[in-house]
Amino acid sequence: MTAAISYMFLTLLTMVMFDLRDIHTLPVTSVINISVDIFGMITGCVIFMTCLIDVAKTRVNYKVYMYLLNVVFLGLFTDAGAWLMDGIPSLRPLNIIDNTLYYLCTPIAAAFFYLFITTQLKLGEKTLYTMRKILRAGLVITVVVILFNIPFGYLFTVGEDGVYRREAFSHICNIYGYATMVAAMILINRERKQLEKYKIVTLTIYALLPIAVSLFTTAVYGLSIGYAVTMCIMLLMYCIINVSQGRAQAANERDMQVASAIQNGMMPRIFPPFPDRKEFDIYAYMDPAKEVGGDYYDFFFTDEDHIVLVIADVSGKGVPAALFMMITKALIKNRMQGGDSPAEALYKINNQLLNGTSDHGMFVTVWMAKLEISSGKGVSVNAGHEHPAICRKNGEFELVEYSHSPAVCVIEDMEFEEREFCLDKGDMLFVYTDGVPEAMNKKRQMFDTDRMLKALNKGKTGTPKDCIEHVKEAIAEYVGDAEQFDDTTMLCFKMM
Repeated sequence: MTAAISYMFLTLLTMVMFDLRDIHTLPVTSVINISVDIFGMITGCVIFMTCLIDVAKTRVNYKVYMYLLNVVFLGLFTDAGAWLMDGIPSLRPLNIIDNTLYYLCTPIAAAFFYLFITTQLKLGEKTLYTMRKILRAGLVITVVVILFNIPFGYLFTVGEDGVYRREAFSHICNIYGYATMVAAMILINRERKQLEKYKIVTLTIYALLPIAVSLFTTAVYGLSIGYAVTMCIMLLMYCIINVSQGRAQAANERDMQVASAIQNGMMPRIFPPFPDRKEFDIYAYMDPAKEVGGDYYDFFFTDEDHIVLVIADVSGKGVPAALFMMITKALIKNRMQGGDSPAEALYKINNQLLNGTSDHGMFVTVWMAKLEISSGKGVSVNAGHEHPAICRKNGEFELVEYSHSPAVCVIEDMEFEEREFCLDKGDMLFVYTDGVPEAMNKKRQMFDTDRMLKALNKGKTGTPKDCIEHVKEAIAEYVGDAEQFDDTTMLCFKMM
């Protein structure tokens, strides 16, 4: 924001100075130059403010582009200042400094443009490492040459009368700019297959048009519109970047919607899921922090009298976590329907995942149980997951706390510990991911398990859906407008 205020201040300062200077005493070319510079500075202000808004909204990386914009803006300001101070003897020292800065802007802008191509547009490697070293050394030499002009005056001088004069070697500093633009053109041509045509055209215009304008103003002394032209190209470049990012964002959003639909389709969404089974009631809910998440729940029969309940939480978020989740879900269902116990299934799945994904550092916490419907007897495994909560008939929800096994995909050949439990008629089991107790309000305070149990107990005499709805409402009220940082997933089972 400080930079934006500086932009506006320098633009207004230039306009005030132009207004104070008697326009009738200035040559026509000076009036044209200053007017064009002011127009370019106003354009720069608009682009800079728009970039700041884009960065705040989308977190897009405009770093190198904005560096280039700053240099071009400074070139416009110093050019306008040089023409406004020209012919005023008392401002001679300031005029020399101003013109020195103006000369310095040309090679620095060229260097940032080359950097913009190699980084911001990600054209590959292969960014001509040797060329970059040569250009960096050339920039240092050019800057030194320009600074040494102050005592020796071989590029330009400002006489005692305050009048700027171009000297015989004034175009030496343009050599670096020309060489850099040629290097940029080589890079654009070499990587053209990786670029859309409109990007190639825009970058080519940026590289060639300033050179053409520079050659033209060299022949027509007194006309300096190079930076104004460059600012217009910066505006075009910004529009092109936005078009490109807009297309990429639209494609990404479409892919995320498809991934979300696939993920939702993989989890049971119709309740009651088994309307012909009156021995139990079940309900589940998931709210991903992003379009797709790493949490999941599942329930399925292995035979007529045994149901498997699963809830899991993959480390990380977004598409990678969702992919890892879908793999884990498929492996668990395959193993459990194949006759494995929960501990046996997780042992085999753990080794499978470690062999295929150990390099990615992802893991998954899992709570899984296999329950015999006729007797209510079950066996569960808790691999690094949250403590389940149980509500006995006519009682209240309480956490069942015990030591856990490590998460899946952490330690090879891990033996997971099984625990037996029993649910009688009227008992309810509630399992959840850490997104429930760790939901945070704007003060960064967690919802915690105490509030979760309090909300659950409001629905203890109702259905599993009632319990989950009470927890959802309590979380929404506690969190308010705070951003959701983690997936929120819950599953509730009741013996009837």
